[in-house]
Amino acid sequence: MTFKRGMRRLALFVGVLGAVAGGLASYFDLQGLFEQGARHKAFEQLANSDVVQQERKQLQNPRRFVTDPKTGVTFDISKATPILSAVQIDPASGERVTPPKSTGGWVTSDSPVPPPPPGFIPLDHSDVHKGGIKSIFWANNYEVKSLETDSGQTLVPEPAPNLWLYLLASTFPLLGFLVPWGLISALIWVWAGFAEAPK
Repeated sequence: MTFKRGMRRLALFVGVLGAVAGGLASYFDLQGLFEQGARHKAFEQLANSDVVQQERKQLQNPRRFVTDPKTGVTFDISKATPILSAVQIDPASGERVTPPKSTGGWVTSDSPVPPPPPGFIPLDHSDVHKGGIKSIFWANNYEVKSLETDSGQTLVPEPAPNLWLYLLASTFPLLGFLVPWGLISALIWVWAGFAEAPK
């Protein structure tokens, strides 16, 4: 066997190894792209579902109610009006506690509207437990920032993978073969030029 023929066989062998490595890289890359596409589709389906639309509509209603976690008092955000919340229990004594009252009793819609109390936290998420959605986390203008599903998975807005990424990943086996095979073939060609006997 000549050196040139041996190098050609080596080029083919290394090219096949490169194709196998490229196939593995293609598999893992395509798997990641398919998973990204599935996450994008799942988020879009849930974010555009009737459950989210109804919750958004309810929150954008001019009268919406939020409980201040520090005081336990529920407020009408549109008027910043404290209203009687659910029964409050003193953790030390276990007895029912009456929430603090404003001057002149509870503020009604006819009374002057006081500002919200210090440390008041506006609503940043909704616990819905419907349609496969456990919680909706809101961004500005009640755009969906993220969703927590009933299974505990958190979905965030994620772009769908570009078609070119799929095409590129599918070329990895071919590139894995051509690059090493081409390099060794080029070395054989250069070596053959030097090895030729002068005429």
